[in-house]
Amino acid sequence: MDQSNTTMADSFPKFTRALVRQVPESIREHSEAVETYKRDRYYRGYEFERIDIAKAREEHERYTQTLRDLGLEVTVLPADESTPDCPFVEDTCVVVGNRALVTRPWGGPRRRELDCVETCLKSLGLEVYRIHDEKAKLEGGDVVFTGKEFFVAASECTNKAGRKALANTFPEYPVHTIPVLWPEFHLKGVACCAGPGVMALGKNKDGKRAWEKILEKSEFTYEPVWVPDNTAVDCIHVNGNVIHCTEKQGPKSMKVFEEKLSCFNRVPCSIGELGKVDAALSCCSVLF
Repeated sequence: MDQSNTTMADSFPKFTRALVRQVPESIREHSEAVETYKRDRYYRGYEFERIDIAKAREEHERYTQTLRDLGLEVTVLPADESTPDCPFVEDTCVVVGNRALVTRPWGGPRRRELDCVETCLKSLGLEVYRIHDEKAKLEGGDVVFTGKEFFVAASECTNKAGRKALANTFPEYPVHTIPVLWPEFHLKGVACCAGPGVMALGKNKDGKRAWEKILEKSEFTYEPVWVPDNTAVDCIHVNGNVIHCTEKQGPKSMKVFEEKLSCFNRVPCSIGELGKVDAALSCCSVLF
């Protein structure tokens, strides 16, 4: 990592807790990704492979243990069969310090996840806010926080009203808009903060477009890490550790991580089964 970026470490979040949610059986047939595929097989362009629930739960348990092994106190919410995508708890809130914004996902079924998450966050002592604008859309997977500022998608899942709600909740931080084009769901599938002053980016046109916007809008300096495997962009920085994909999931990316993220302890982890419904590592937790 470039020495000039080490000053970012002072403002980068230090985490002590994590929130996760278990995997329901209903995700196999009723995840948003499954429903989207059913509606438009041609556009998505591949044969959909159903989740192995037992394997998904095993991977999710290992993922949860990984967070514990890195020193976090993990709160585990039970699965809710009426909300198939509830394991993707990242989308339901944005937490910085002791303040949390419960988001407003674009899909109606996902909004049924919010009350449970709000109750949990309040029980943990956080100052919790809700979005009351019915036109707003905001999902946590579209929000990248660097410790200095937010980068937030303009996407199918997040709109201007959603970004405004985030800015109003965290007025001390600039909020910059990064366009994300369908069929990419979330900004973190294109650009993700891999550490203080370090941005993991897809080595493709979407990643390059996001990087150009970051350079254009930010007053701070970031080092780009160009990730060749699309599914490997999304990673999680936890207090000097980087949780990233396994070699099987991203063989080319592993070499990049070894070279570019050598100053961090690297922790490979897989949620490959949930990846069948477009999930990535950060989707399955909220850190604070």
